[in-house]
Amino acid sequence: MRRILLRLALLRTARAFFVMLDGEKQCFLVEQPLDTQLTIKYEIPANEKQNEHRLKLTLTDRRTKTQVFSRVVSDHKDEVTMATGSEAAHDLCLKPQAPGQVRVALEIERGHGQKYYAEMASEHKMDRLQVEVVKLNDELAEILNEADYMKEKEVRFHRKAERVNVAAVWWPVLQIGILVLTAVLQVQSLKKYFQAKNFY
Repeated sequence: MRRILLRLALLRTARAFFVMLDGEKQCFLVEQPLDTQLTIKYEIPANEKQNEHRLKLTLTDRRTKTQVFSRVVSDHKDEVTMATGSEAAHDLCLKPQAPGQVRVALEIERGHGQKYYAEMASEHKMDRLQVEVVKLNDELAEILNEADYMKEKEVRFHRKAERVNVAAVWWPVLQIGILVLTAVLQVQSLKKYFQAKNFY
C-alpha cells in the first residue's frame, strides 16, 4: 500500500490541494485536539464519470487503530464533517472504489462547514446574525480547545527534553567511568605480567 503522509497539524484556515488517486489508498496525517470538527470538501472534476469514481473516506485513530469515521461518497461535489476521536494523530485516507485514475480536489477546514450552519439556520429558523453568533461561539471553543492541546503538547515536549538532557549528562559520565575502569584493569594486568616475568 502506497501512502502519502501530509501533515495537517492545527489547521487555522482551509487547506486546498489536488490528489491523484490511482486505485490505491492514500493517507494524510491529521493532528488535532480531541473532538475537533473537520470539514472535508471534495470535488471530482466534471469530466470524470460520477458512477465510476466512488471514494471511501476514512479517519483512523493511530493510537487505538480504530476507525472514527468511514463513508463511501459518490457525489461530484460535496462536503462531509467528522470529529477526531482522541488527541492522538489520525490518518485521513481516500480510497477509490473502482480501478483507474481519478483526480480529486480536497479542501480541509477545522470546524463545521457552511452546510452545517445552513441546515441549523433552516431547522431552528435563525437569522443571519444568530448564525454568526453561533459560529463565533464555535470558533471560540475551538481556540480554547487548541490552547489546551498546545499546552499539553508543550508539557510532553518539556518532559521529553528533560529526559534527553539527563541522558546527555549521564552518558559522558558513564563513558568516562568505563575508560577509567579499563585503564585500571590494564595497569593491574600489566603489573601482574611484569611480576610474573620478574621484570618488576
